[in-house]
Amino acid sequence: MSSHDISPLTRVVARVDRLRDGEVDAAIVPTGFPSLDRAIGGGLRRGDLLVMGGDDGAGCSSLALAIALRVPARAVVLTSEMQPERSYERALAMSARVSLESLRLGVVDEDERTRLAAAAVDLRDRAPIIDWLGDGGVAAVARALSEDPAPEVLVVDGLEALLAAEHAHGPAHDEQIAFAVLALKRLAVQHNVALLLLTHLPSLDRTRHDRRPRLTDFGRRGAIGAHADLVLGLYREEMYDGDIGVTGATELLVLKHRDGPLGYVDLYFYAKWLRFEDVLEA
Repeated sequence: MSSHDISPLTRVVARVDRLRDGEVDAAIVPTGFPSLDRAIGGGLRRGDLLVMGGDDGAGCSSLALAIALRVPARAVVLTSEMQPERSYERALAMSARVSLESLRLGVVDEDERTRLAAAAVDLRDRAPIIDWLGDGGVAAVARALSEDPAPEVLVVDGLEALLAAEHAHGPAHDEQIAFAVLALKRLAVQHNVALLLLTHLPSLDRTRHDRRPRLTDFGRRGAIGAHADLVLGLYREEMYDGDIGVTGATELLVLKHRDGPLGYVDLYFYAKWLRFEDVLEA
């Protein structure tokens, strides 16, 4: 009997048996953040569209890059936020725990120089491929997924770069968001990739008292809430409260989880290194 003759239900049961026997689930890619992995069922699931958003400056790009650096899989990052060289610069700073300013100015002491050298060697073996997203829209994402070898994890930074500039506001903008999100979901399924999409929060009310992201902040038409398998909201309290007691305190809220419960994960942010860590590591 060929694999094509086996029913999907039989394959699911066989997968459960393999997991029970201690095999690793190839469909799940751990993020490298233990608390996050526990909250979302073990890690990023291949074939899923995952969306992460936060207020401007919350650090979504840095956290997505940190995940791309930690996943034990082939990862690709498509960025519209900066040149790839600057993204690698950030990756080196956060990996070596050296301030980005010191790295850019070349003002590092001997200990920092040693850490940078060690981090550079490590990154040569496991750094994600970082490329410029450009103005190619969803087609550029499709091309990246057609490369050989194909990525298992793809970060798209961010949704706004996939939309036409002439429709920056109004109903046409909302329709473009809906089209792009649905197209990315289809690409994730077609290529069996964990696709992590970053976005701003167009409907965030910055006058409200609690500015933790809500699912409704991701757009008026609700396309992300409808089509994404997992929606994460990044919140750093120090952005709104200057109390030294909250410095670095970060919540990553699970706002939608198609396969599990909602909740949040505590992270810690080292601003000088642009580095997020699990509270278990901090």
